[in-house]
Amino acid sequence: MSDRHAGAVLVHILLASALLAVSCDGSLGDEARARQCRANMNTLSTDQAIFSSLNDRWASSIAELDSAAGRRQTLLCPETLRPYSMTLTDSGYVIECTSGGHGSISNGTPDWAQEARTGS
Repeated sequence: MSDRHAGAVLVHILLASALLAVSCDGSLGDEARARQCRANMNTLSTDQAIFSSLNDRWASSIAELDSAAGRRQTLLCPETLRPYSMTLTDSGYVIECTSGGHGSISNGTPDWAQEARTGS
């Protein structure tokens, strides 16, 4: 085996070890799941805006949003594998992750956007 080939193999082993260490630690996976959860809530919020513009009312449930969007399966939090909750309010709606840690969207505004602005 040439020195160059041996060096490339060593680099691949080190990279694989680093990736394994990160995945065992879980921190990178947790961040990715939180981002996917928030993306799912953004999707539901967009679905709610489209539904409202077509029907002159808010969808009353996530099942109604799923049906209108043509989804065969409801979106789930990738961490808890539980569905999101949606509550209609006097001023609109709130979509919330039931894990308690990924936030919520109220009338199209995510609460994590506020966290980013304040540094909380």
